[in-house]
Amino acid sequence: MLNFATFHICPLTEAIFDEIIDLAGGRRAHPDHDRQDERNADYILGEAVVELKILDDEGFSKVHRQAKLAGLFTPLDPDRPVHVLDRNLLDLDGQRAYDQAMESPIKSAVKSAKVQLHRTREKFPNTTVSILILVNNANTALDHDEIIRLVSRRARNDTSKIDGVVVAGAYLHSDGIDTIALWPIDYVPIRFDNAFTKYHLLRDAFKTYAMRAMTASIVDGASFDTTKGPTLDTGFEADGKTFVRPAPPLSNSSDFYTHGRPRLNSTGIEKSPPVGISFPELSRAEWRKFRRYFNDDRSLGHCYEDWLSERAVAESYATSLKPLIPMTVTLDGWMSSTEGSSTPHNFGSVCDYANVLFHDAINRVIDGASDFEKIKLVPSSYVLIVTEQIGQDEANDVSHIALVTERPSREPQATWLVRNARIFHLYAVTLGASYAVKHGVTSLRWKKDLTYSWT
Repeated sequence: MLNFATFHICPLTEAIFDEIIDLAGGRRAHPDHDRQDERNADYILGEAVVELKILDDEGFSKVHRQAKLAGLFTPLDPDRPVHVLDRNLLDLDGQRAYDQAMESPIKSAVKSAKVQLHRTREKFPNTTVSILILVNNANTALDHDEIIRLVSRRARNDTSKIDGVVVAGAYLHSDGIDTIALWPIDYVPIRFDNAFTKYHLLRDAFKTYAMRAMTASIVDGASFDTTKGPTLDTGFEADGKTFVRPAPPLSNSSDFYTHGRPRLNSTGIEKSPPVGISFPELSRAEWRKFRRYFNDDRSLGHCYEDWLSERAVAESYATSLKPLIPMTVTLDGWMSSTEGSSTPHNFGSVCDYANVLFHDAINRVIDGASDFEKIKLVPSSYVLIVTEQIGQDEANDVSHIALVTERPSREPQATWLVRNARIFHLYAVTLGASYAVKHGVTSLRWKKDLTYSWT
């Protein structure tokens, strides 16, 4: 399994912000805050009282929040095994419900901060501005821009006691070779008549600390408190389905991974699983020939209808991921395959022969498979595989398989053979080849939907 976490940075803590505020020219509002009975705001910076709130909880860890999100995304496609937690997929009502589900830690921070800010403002009557600093430390369910949007809305709607909000965070993105560290900080005024004139000092101090922390991480490595790893896919399981927020893709292509960045594969599948149940397809005439040749073998039945019943039994074991594949078999073809070896005296060898034919046919189809976007000449009929690559882990990919018939001057006709299968690209291509053999089609085309891909 690949390891993207080859580099780490420091999590942002209250002690670190003590240092940043000091660098900006501020101070602790109450140096003895640990001994006070009341909870007050943290800092004084110029004319501002400042309260620091750090989001340390993973946003998808709460069961009640998982239930709300599952209830929003499952109805979009109830048959999907994997749902991407993308707010933009929801209608306006759904987006409002999504915000309500995700904003509870921010709502709590705003509610607590307004009390603490008001209390400290009363103790420092010369201060004129109340500022909330909200730092995202561990909530990978929300990105920087989402936090800005949610906290700004909560502060405007819930209180007149907060004049502005500063949102900051430290984010690391890495593929094991390329690494990008982001330290965003933004100020959002809530009440424009009360300006936070010292924000530029806070911003510069934050950036100065970020540069020093990055240098220390690189030079000192493990000896420094570098415990915050790269951003990874995050999500949860509910009602037998997976809900995932993919890690954001790195903004640039990789010079090292020339064929695309590698992805994890937690499925444990290292070789192709069975993608079909082969069955000897015998005409009535060929059945008679085999029946005479294996006159003592009861597996053929007493009459041709018995053999058809055996086929029906085999069909009952088939699934969408392992369809029944009838392979046309003749006595002459089977006997030719046994030349140079002792001829078996049971019909099981014919079943083995059908399986060999099946695998040979699949390999021929796979050898001719091609990217749908790159083909110039479209065949009259083909099997199409579409795989949605979701995030960093192939285990979350969803594939669809269709039998497509091209019609002159008309839209292609697609018959879906597999929908919403939780299988990755190579698995889907092999399964698609199995369906091509089943339907007598020699052409296989594939597409990768990279909407939510990490690469």
